[in-house]
Amino acid sequence: MYTLANQLQEQDQAQDVDMGEIIPLNDTATLPGPYNPERTLTKRKRDASIIKSLSQLSMKEDSTKKKQRSSSKIQEQEQEQHVEDENIIQSNTNQQQTTTSLHYYLNATDKKLKQMLKAFFVGGEDILKWCTSQENLHYLREHTRLLDRVYYFKLEQDLWQNYIVYGETYHCWTSSLSNTIIQQNQVTSDYQQSLKSTEKYQHKIKQQLQEAEEHVEKHALLLKNYQQQDSMVIDEQRLWAAILAIVRKGQYKLSQKYEHRKLLYKTSAKDHHCIKVCYDCEPTQDEIMSMQIIWQATINECKSQEEVDILKQHLYIKRLPKSFDYLDESYSKIENKLARPIYNDNTRTTMSARHRKIIAQNKCDLMKLYINMAEAAVRGYRQYGEDEKQNLINRMIKDPSRQVYIERFIKAIEERQKHIRQHTQYQTQRHIHFFYRRSDDHRTHWHRRSSYRLNLYWDILPSSPIIEVFTRLTSEQLALLARGPKYVPPCQIQFYRQETKEKIIEQEHKIIIDKITEFFYQNCYSISEKLIQDFSIDIKNLLQRLYAKKLSRKLYIRAKRERKLIINIRRYLRQNQQVTLRRTDKSRVFHLGDANDYQSKVHQYMQETEAYEQITSGISPLASNLEQVISLLNRLYNAQKPLITKKQYDAMYPKLDHTELAHLYFLPKPHKIGTPLRPIVASIHAPAMLVSIYLDNRLRPLFNRVARQTTYISSTDVVQQLEKHQAQGHLLSTTNFITANVKNLYTMIPRGGALDALNRFCVKHSKEYEMANLNVNTIIRLACLVLETNCFVFDNKYYKQIRGGAMGSPFTMTLANIYMYEWEQSLIQYQQARNELYGRYIDDIFMTSNESIEKIQELLESEDKKDPNIRINYTIQQSVEFLDVFIENIQGKLKTSVFRKPAAEPYILPYTSDHPRHIHSNTIYTALLRAIRLCSDVDTFNQERLNIEIVLLLNGHPPKFIKRHFQQFFKKNNVTSIYKDLHEETYQQFHKKLLNECQVNDPSSEQQQPQQQQSNKKKTDQKDTGKPVKKERQLIIHCTYESGPLKTFNRDFRTIWKKHFCYTNSTLSNVHVILGTRTNKTLDQLLVEKKPSRTLLTLKDDMPQSTTTWITK
Repeated sequence: MYTLANQLQEQDQAQDVDMGEIIPLNDTATLPGPYNPERTLTKRKRDASIIKSLSQLSMKEDSTKKKQRSSSKIQEQEQEQHVEDENIIQSNTNQQQTTTSLHYYLNATDKKLKQMLKAFFVGGEDILKWCTSQENLHYLREHTRLLDRVYYFKLEQDLWQNYIVYGETYHCWTSSLSNTIIQQNQVTSDYQQSLKSTEKYQHKIKQQLQEAEEHVEKHALLLKNYQQQDSMVIDEQRLWAAILAIVRKGQYKLSQKYEHRKLLYKTSAKDHHCIKVCYDCEPTQDEIMSMQIIWQATINECKSQEEVDILKQHLYIKRLPKSFDYLDESYSKIENKLARPIYNDNTRTTMSARHRKIIAQNKCDLMKLYINMAEAAVRGYRQYGEDEKQNLINRMIKDPSRQVYIERFIKAIEERQKHIRQHTQYQTQRHIHFFYRRSDDHRTHWHRRSSYRLNLYWDILPSSPIIEVFTRLTSEQLALLARGPKYVPPCQIQFYRQETKEKIIEQEHKIIIDKITEFFYQNCYSISEKLIQDFSIDIKNLLQRLYAKKLSRKLYIRAKRERKLIINIRRYLRQNQQVTLRRTDKSRVFHLGDANDYQSKVHQYMQETEAYEQITSGISPLASNLEQVISLLNRLYNAQKPLITKKQYDAMYPKLDHTELAHLYFLPKPHKIGTPLRPIVASIHAPAMLVSIYLDNRLRPLFNRVARQTTYISSTDVVQQLEKHQAQGHLLSTTNFITANVKNLYTMIPRGGALDALNRFCVKHSKEYEMANLNVNTIIRLACLVLETNCFVFDNKYYKQIRGGAMGSPFTMTLANIYMYEWEQSLIQYQQARNELYGRYIDDIFMTSNESIEKIQELLESEDKKDPNIRINYTIQQSVEFLDVFIENIQGKLKTSVFRKPAAEPYILPYTSDHPRHIHSNTIYTALLRAIRLCSDVDTFNQERLNIEIVLLLNGHPPKFIKRHFQQFFKKNNVTSIYKDLHEETYQQFHKKLLNECQVNDPSSEQQQPQQQQSNKKKTDQKDTGKPVKKERQLIIHCTYESGPLKTFNRDFRTIWKKHFCYTNSTLSNVHVILGTRTNKTLDQLLVEKKPSRTLLTLKDDMPQSTTTWITK
């Protein structure tokens, strides 16, 4: 058999000598032209500057004139042209013999070749057994080589066929450009060879393809002849199919390169056509110069845009350019200094972490500056080109002989501009793709640990945990903590035990069915039990199928890796009790602190405020607190004349199954000197929590209406008031802004004084507004109950708050606002008498004044001494920050922008978090809305827009995702000129529109009340007329979301719903089903242990008999 095979191979080698003159074969020593991406083209002798890229377009005027050729030399020049055409075609396929490379599947080892064959076989053990022979493997390798050559020729044939089609479509041969135009515009020279030479070359390729196919057929016949002599017979069709699949897969990258070459040929032909159309308009020399200036401006614009895209890609993959390495040189010096024995471990770690944060912030600022410069260049070049185009149109209008060409000439110029942008965008995407791959060359398994191989010392991160204690956490564990407290690890339910999974499925199923059954009952739908039972079975089967389905390999590796990291971090924190992990107060990142330092700051805070008292008896106050709440509610409801209704009684009565004692924990504030702590009383299941919620729901709307004129409800409200103040002419160049902060408001307000203020407030305004049928005395009694039952657990001890209210109880904020409303009346009257602004947001005060600084200080000092419980710290300047707005007075002109604290981390919910995609898109939308509302001019907004984009990139949001949603936002609001050209007038209109929308949507505003009355009147009129009002009922169901198989639950649920309930003439056809999502546990819930033992929080068995009696009642 193989004697004949050797003869055939010798024939192939003899044939390769002839064919190699045109196209070298894949198994020769020379790599074919298309196989090598580094191939170089042989330049033509008569003009070495023709082969230029599109981005090298020159704006210089060509002063040389074309010389006439003598008729005696025409034939010689035609022969030279024919030879040059042959050389150009030859250069497209041959190159210097500097590379000897084969496709990996042609040069693979025997073992690797068997593995590739096995991958394409299903149950082909007989063929794999047949491949154990060395001779058979040699035969397969030879057949693969021949088949590879066939498909290579097919790619080459398709390439040159498209080459001819593009040339004929865009008239590259029938209307060729002169050498002067080519040199003047530096057009690519892909279509310099003649059509005749190209067709001749294509015919040769066709002949070689036919010969290669004949060789494959001859080689395939050898297998049939051999099987007649061999006892073992194999399925030939399956064997050829497997070899064909190997070749197709092996030539995938080669086919991509051919597609790229076809696109380049098409681009060259289209560029040739665009330039020819422009010159067909017979432009003058000045018009040619303007045309080239416009095109060069477009090219420079595209270059700058490419620079922007690449810089953003740097941020997205968190790999900065090499030019930033100099910022890291100081790290070794700092580490050497910190290595001295005079520093302890905690100090050394804190200083090192701060140094890294400063370097990272500098890198981020520099990247922001470079992107801002490149974006400004994009806008500048675009505007420069548009101005030149307008000047060209004006000149042509003034010339009567050129007026007829205006529309055609300008359209041709714009067509090439569009072509340049499309081509440059395509090249940019290729650069970004290879740039991304090159930047990750050191990651051999990037899909496994790409998120955790970040160098915390050199790479820029979205955020990093604030470390103020010596810790031995690894860089991978710290990189996971850098994802922030809100991050949800993916698909952690997949690693639960089967029993736990079944419980989760039962719980999910019960929630869904109970919600649907309750909906049917409340809306009086008569649905048969059998139909509901069938629906229930299908839903349960769906849940079981989705929870049992395996994850993809990539997602499984990532989820398992994160689970292991979380387990290791929890184990480390349990073994090292001196390290405390907490979420920061406002930075939205994790804080690693010293437990001893925490304890000392807590005791210092308790001593300063004198608001907490330890219960020395050691008996849990939960039973007595519960007895107090139930006793008061029973007395109010069971009075001779009930003081509360049955509905109010049920709303405030504690849920006994979930009642537990509150617990105190503290949040560190690292943005302040010394990292002080903010106390939080977690009392969500406390006995009096429902009473607190009910009072807050009734009194807060009343307070908001009464104090609306002097209360700021948001940062947008501050900007509205300031712009109104400026429009009235009260903002002068001498106007100062005053901000003041009340120290420890919640814990420092006196209970007696607060209750007296509440009593006066309710008496004064109870006649104007409804108090939910509650008299003032009942409100005071309920308020006393909330304040007196503020007991909690801290450090395994019981405490009672004896001063102020609990920070965490809803009613505490309303009570503090009412107390402060009385305190600030003198300031309000003082400001109103001078037409100045005054407003407060809980414990933050903002004022304006045109008086001297000494007089303002005297006023504030007197107010500070008025109440010993209220202490304020104030600032007087012409540029201040209030809430999250930065306010400036620039020579009597107001400027507002989004304020970011210097210590604020560039953190937002990571894109890889296990959240639905609409959460990320909504984040972008709300961030842009907030920026437009708070920024007073378009340049300030553009800076904030860039800040938003950088934060999104650093937190893993893909650039395409960001760009698409940015464009959707501006397109949806019909303000694309803001995004592209920073149009100031359009921005001001949109800015005012959004501010007015906020004012209309404010429920406590004066504008909203007439609209509500008008809406209620319309509803009443509809009822009086008797016309049926079509109302679409909503069924809202919340289900657990995961990025694995459960992603399809929403679609599958709707399919089952339509199957069972949306039949013809169904009563449920007008029901709109909304599927909400619940996420799994966040890193904050998985890692931070701030809740004491359950035995300290819940009722014990030795509960007093009196409490048992009240509960029974």
